[in-house]
Amino acid sequence: MRKGFWDGKRRYVALLMLIAGIFVALRVPPVVPIIQLPGEKYPPGTIELPFGLGVMTNTLMMSIIVWILLVILALYVRSRRPKSGAEVPRGGFYNLFEMVFEGLYGFVSGLAPERYFRPIFGMFMTIFLIVLLSNWAELLPGIDSVGFIEPHYEIVVDEETGEAQHVPTDGWEIYPAFLGGWALNGQCDWVSPEAEAQADADAFASAEQAAEEARAEAELELKQAGGHGEEATEAAAEESGHGEEATASTIDPDARAEEAFREAEAAYVAQKQARRDRGCYTGVAQIAWSDLDAKNFSDTTVEDDHAATEDEVAADAEHGETTDDLAAAGEEPSEENGGEEEEFHVDPNDPEQRKAWPFVVLPYIRSPSTDLNMTLALALSAMAMVQVIGFQALGLGYLRKFFAFENLFKSPLGAIDVFVGLLELIGEFAKVLSFAFRLLGNIFAGSILLFVMSFLVTVMPWPFFMLEFFVGIIQALVFALLTAIFMSLATVSHHHDDEHGEHAEEGAH
Repeated sequence: MRKGFWDGKRRYVALLMLIAGIFVALRVPPVVPIIQLPGEKYPPGTIELPFGLGVMTNTLMMSIIVWILLVILALYVRSRRPKSGAEVPRGGFYNLFEMVFEGLYGFVSGLAPERYFRPIFGMFMTIFLIVLLSNWAELLPGIDSVGFIEPHYEIVVDEETGEAQHVPTDGWEIYPAFLGGWALNGQCDWVSPEAEAQADADAFASAEQAAEEARAEAELELKQAGGHGEEATEAAAEESGHGEEATASTIDPDARAEEAFREAEAAYVAQKQARRDRGCYTGVAQIAWSDLDAKNFSDTTVEDDHAATEDEVAADAEHGETTDDLAAAGEEPSEENGGEEEEFHVDPNDPEQRKAWPFVVLPYIRSPSTDLNMTLALALSAMAMVQVIGFQALGLGYLRKFFAFENLFKSPLGAIDVFVGLLELIGEFAKVLSFAFRLLGNIFAGSILLFVMSFLVTVMPWPFFMLEFFVGIIQALVFALLTAIFMSLATVSHHHDDEHGEHAEEGAH
């Protein structure tokens, strides 16, 4: 009895992959990647393109991989193809490919003229396979999460001096991973020293406001008790039955203000400690609010496990200056390198530099269909072949589709023919944009959908991967099918006599 697909070793491999996916989803915190439309450039000095074309991009690298896979597929099919009609085809992937090939062959043969079927079907199949593999690339594990760990910054040019500065933006902290690599810490977004100082100031202001509100409330209680001073305090104490100790803690405005201030301070310190417990190294500097206490509620801070000593405060202050100096050193290009971006480098092995800059992942590879360069190049190639086969079929008469001036002075409808021809010409350029942006929009939106769903539903995002699997097939089929249709229509003349002749000769349309 023949074994099913899930019999034998396959089911154990699938089960192992499922368990591994759940383990990674639960143990590794997800990191939202930096989403941008152009392909990310490789770091300088990694892979340089020939002829001074610049550096490699991750979408171009994946395009090269797609072409390599197509060459391997062609060699595989050629080696497995039966040598004669009597030979029985081998099973496995070759049978599947042959079934798909024959189905597409019969489908295109019904819409392409027999005389030009071979180039039309060749272009159809080539575009279909290229787009299909490019679309499916977004489903590969680690395609947008494994790559170069790079500092995230923007280049700001001073209008007065013309000097370029590298300014940190947003990003994540990093930690050492296996094999000497680095990984983003999804639980710790990077906090700049300036942002942390502002957060400290805001928290201090909130604590002061809470203290003032507590003081005002205590003074209102004293006023409602019938007077000010010791008589009102003693009367309130006798009425409450708690004695002098209770009076000092509940009625004294200064004690109320200090208590509210210390509660806010303890909450903020606990917030920083929670961030420190997650392994974060930015936004966790300890502060001594007694040095900032303008109200002089107390000469010392609350004694707890998180209170900072004077030595720690001085060390943090020194660290802040070091971080600022280091960031400034990275922002100011030296005269030796001429201020070029290629010379900018941040070493993650240096703890000080690691704290001074946010990091993001620059993926090694990315789906080529999410880059306008690839979709536009493919659209231009497809429309170029449409024009080639049009000239091949009709010669220079192909231009009469777009420049129909022969009837302009012969018939009242000649002006309409000229207008329709111009619309046809505009339509040829519109097809390029339609091809490029349709494919780009669908696959780019699908990749974002996978980002979001993998972040929200970390354990079981498989339905969305299956959705994008079929979307990749549909978009590849649409792109290739429209190319075949446009090539078929290009072989038919719009001139009435030529059109009837083509119908009689080839049975097209």
